[in-house]
Amino acid sequence: MSRRRRSAIVWGLVSVLLVGVIVQTSILLGLGLDLSFETVATVALVSGVVVASMTYVIEPRLERKGRA
Repeated sequence: MSRRRRSAIVWGLVSVLLVGVIVQTSILLGLGLDLSFETVATVALVSGVVVASMTYVIEPRLERKGRA
């Protein structure tokens, strides 16, 4: 597996976990977020796919500019 693909997958997983943490925090703080597990899982997976895709596309551009 290439470094670029591995990086995109890791950032996608970070995004999935971050959505879960944000939802759990809002529930623990009592912010009135009433979502089912399926809804949270769907949003987390969509977020992970979008972030992984964007990372895969944008990372080479950042490396060319010396920002990565």
